[in-house]
Amino acid sequence: MRKTRRFTLSSAVLLVMGASLTLAAPALKGDPAKGKALASETCAGCHGVDGNSETTTFPKLAEQHAVYLLKELQAYKAEHRISEIMAPMTSPLNEQDMIDVALYYASQKAKPAEVTKPELLAAGKKIYLEGNSKSGVPSCDGCHEEDGTGSAKFPRVAGQHVDYTLEEMKRYASGKRNYGTKIMRTVAERLTPEEAEAVAQYMASLK
Repeated sequence: MRKTRRFTLSSAVLLVMGASLTLAAPALKGDPAKGKALASETCAGCHGVDGNSETTTFPKLAEQHAVYLLKELQAYKAEHRISEIMAPMTSPLNEQDMIDVALYYASQKAKPAEVTKPELLAAGKKIYLEGNSKSGVPSCDGCHEEDGTGSAKFPRVAGQHVDYTLEEMKRYASGKRNYGTKIMRTVAERLTPEEAEAVAQYMASLK
């Protein structure tokens, strides 16, 4: 019964989006070697040369889906996703530059993240896989997959820094991050701070 309820919640979310996880992602054509050169010059200071940022407030980009990375870079450049840091970083990049960078970081191996509160992993796993039917929070695996690897439409969350995940949850809940899908804003608004912390810890534990 519990699994059925979880599936219903996740399915409702996807239907609202009008998205399908079965659609094939468009293939990107680019040069990861050129992407590495650009990343080393422009991105490495925050995200690391290999996409495994050491600063926990900056997201890991290693193994992130190239199509998703490209979409986010385009959003920053067009200022649909607002960031005082990312706007000037993406401004000089053309479309091919962004494709090359996305392909490069997607090709890098993600390193494990630090789980700072292991005592929250059980609670985080329950919310991630089952959601919370009482508060209307859908399970996370409906979009981000059971193992957190995501898809071209939905980002990889496995091994992401706890601090970054929590900050983005806050930005979604406050409306500061409001372009694209409204699903995450709804989820972030309904999660309690304790639930958000637990989910972030569980995501960090995934490999």
